[in-house]
Amino acid sequence: MRRYLTLVFLVFLAIPAGMTFTGCYRNPAGNYCNGLGYGLKDTDVYAIDLEPKTTGVSLAFGQTRQINAPTATTCKGVTASVSSYAYATTNNQILDITPSGNMCAGTWNRNSGGGIPDYTICNPPNPLPKSNGLPYETAYISVSANSVTSNPVEVYVHAPVSSVALATSGVVAGAQQCYSQGASAQLDSEACYASGGKQYEFCAPSTVTNYSCPGGLAPGVTSVPSCSNSIGALTYAVSTSAIATLNSATNVITAAQPGTTAITASIAGSGSSAGYFSTCPPKSISVTLNGATSGTVTQGITQNLQTTVLDTNGQPITGLTLDYESTNQLDINVGGSGSVVPSFPGEASVYAICQPSTCNPSPINQVGLFGTGLSISSNAVAITTPGSASSRAWFSSPGLSQYFVPYDLVGNQLGSTIRLPYVPNSMVMDQLGTTLYFGSSHALMTFNLASDAMTGTPNTSVPGVVLAVAPNGSQVLINDQVRRVLYIYNSSGSVAANFTGMASSAAWTPDSKTLYIADSVSAGAGHSDTLYVFNANTGFTSYDLTASGGATNLALTVPSVGAYLSGNPTVAHTWCPSGTASNYSNIVFYPQGDSVPDKTDTLAATADGQHMLGAAIAGGGVEISDISVSIPFTPSNGKATGGTTNLINLPKACPQSGQTMEPLIIDHPYPTTQQAVSGINATAVNQIVTSRASNLAFLTYTGSTPGAKLPYYMTSSNGAPGTVNYVAFTGGSAVTAPLTGAFSLDNTLFFVSTAGDNLIHFINTTTLQDTQQINPKLPACTPGTDPDCLITSPSTGSVPTTAIAVKPRATT
Repeated sequence: MRRYLTLVFLVFLAIPAGMTFTGCYRNPAGNYCNGLGYGLKDTDVYAIDLEPKTTGVSLAFGQTRQINAPTATTCKGVTASVSSYAYATTNNQILDITPSGNMCAGTWNRNSGGGIPDYTICNPPNPLPKSNGLPYETAYISVSANSVTSNPVEVYVHAPVSSVALATSGVVAGAQQCYSQGASAQLDSEACYASGGKQYEFCAPSTVTNYSCPGGLAPGVTSVPSCSNSIGALTYAVSTSAIATLNSATNVITAAQPGTTAITASIAGSGSSAGYFSTCPPKSISVTLNGATSGTVTQGITQNLQTTVLDTNGQPITGLTLDYESTNQLDINVGGSGSVVPSFPGEASVYAICQPSTCNPSPINQVGLFGTGLSISSNAVAITTPGSASSRAWFSSPGLSQYFVPYDLVGNQLGSTIRLPYVPNSMVMDQLGTTLYFGSSHALMTFNLASDAMTGTPNTSVPGVVLAVAPNGSQVLINDQVRRVLYIYNSSGSVAANFTGMASSAAWTPDSKTLYIADSVSAGAGHSDTLYVFNANTGFTSYDLTASGGATNLALTVPSVGAYLSGNPTVAHTWCPSGTASNYSNIVFYPQGDSVPDKTDTLAATADGQHMLGAAIAGGGVEISDISVSIPFTPSNGKATGGTTNLINLPKACPQSGQTMEPLIIDHPYPTTQQAVSGINATAVNQIVTSRASNLAFLTYTGSTPGAKLPYYMTSSNGAPGTVNYVAFTGGSAVTAPLTGAFSLDNTLFFVSTAGDNLIHFINTTTLQDTQQINPKLPACTPGTDPDCLITSPSTGSVPTTAIAVKPRATT
């Protein structure tokens, strides 16, 4: 029994003892990296990473830089805690480092005395390092902590780099070229350093044989290493990312949109312009509507133009920012993506333009480099929107009356006369049909056509003659002829630009980016024989017109590649610069592109762009000149929707031979023809007004012979002479001259104002008959009450209309 009790007692003691042993078990090997219970613990520093270990660091003599903070990790890959690091260098004669990791390309001051703290002055290496005769050498730095040493970082210590030049190579070989969209190149550079007042080659790719540094190789040097092996890795940046994209890790640059962009290179904390990269510009732009160069688009229905662009390498370009233009913006507008949106019935020629700065831009000092910085137009597409529309019109008589009057064709309603604050000297409507601008020597007056009310108070900060309004309605050109200043006035109320000058006429291109301003000494005191051109990219430039006697009138070509200027001879200036590419001081941005030995006083282009019509007083009568014009083109196969192939004449790019840029010279497919306008007695020719929808043009003039008629001209095709004929006015002998006129936007009517009876006559453009007359009854201004009133003798009667503005409206 005693033995039994002893056994039970022992078993009782054994059970809890076993349980206690199991519950308190621990594995010492689990806290160690090797899992064996000894060696490096998993909380100890296992590795130290010091950056940049791939590219290294570049320092010029005497330059300092704080090394990147090291990163310590455990064997588990998590961050390890380090109380302090110790920095080391392999050569403290060319690369010194402080206990806190601030590097010096030379040696730091120590124990300088005079209260100067240690590590505050970096002294360049002495003697300066030399490697194969060149002033550079490399050293390595590292950092250690807890008996662990980091990777080494190579530091390139060198003389200061004075300049860097690109040496592009790689996927598309050679730097003397542009790159098609999507093509890539490897960026590399050559660098120079200064010694003894000369710049010598420091480093360059092995493929470079013609060194860019003026001094070439330094004395005693037979070759130079690559920059990455001598001064370190350069960092590049692209100025215009839309033209090219850069992979900063590999320095591979990829062409995107046409144009030239500056490339900057940075080394040793300083940067410089290294060169330029060009994405190839368009060589041709083809535009079609459903595969054809003409078509019908129903009012209110949007249709898209098909645009194909090829670059100078024959490769397609996509994603371009093109300007789509219409010769009849009020009726048929074209959106930025090429969508045709007819608001009213009518006809228009539409086309696409690639022009800086939104398409094919370049720095102003690199215009012409590989064809970048230049403009190019597409072919025109003729759009017809069938139907009929009514019109609203406004009649005024600047210089003769302080009033203007509206007229609505719906209901045949002539409104009440509206009195302006001052006698106007000009009236111009924006092409959006929203605002009438009245100039005066006192202030600019604006009238809102939607609300039929004056807009605010007159703006006295911009007095003068309103010469033109940008088609997008954003800007107005005003000539203060008292101060002799031209203002480009923002419709929002501020002045965008101004410059000294006088002007007789002006016109904006349909995209509102280029403004042609013409002047002539014949216009009076202060005027000069000068053409001014203001472009959003090139700014203001001017051109002497003395040889042609200046220009009192101008007309844009269709497409708007230039402008013809009245005079004798009649000349044109076009948008292709002449001079040497990449040489700004040598470039003429809008050189002369044509000279026709015919006198013209007024000009107008036909909507198809094939005729430039001019008229002038000649030999006691009036003569019309029909100038056949054609933008230089190259026949090209344009593939239409569905695979059909049509032959499309595509306008050429700006002519260029190597670095020599040449003007765009306008062609003349047929000789110029002249037609005498007989049976009228004109003292001045006022207008040639061309139809947007037909080959019809009307001529207005100043005269005093009773029974005056309205001359019209019908152009012919294939160089055949046009025909001159006349519309007889209702009222007969009461009419002494047709002064000014304008087509309705659907081209069914021609509104013409006449002197003598002071009426507005409605000419049916189909029958060419005077079908209706209305009397605006504009009261004459009182002499002496306003400097803009040109009337010298008091009059209680009305005056003839001398300015007409017309916009379309629905028939209901």
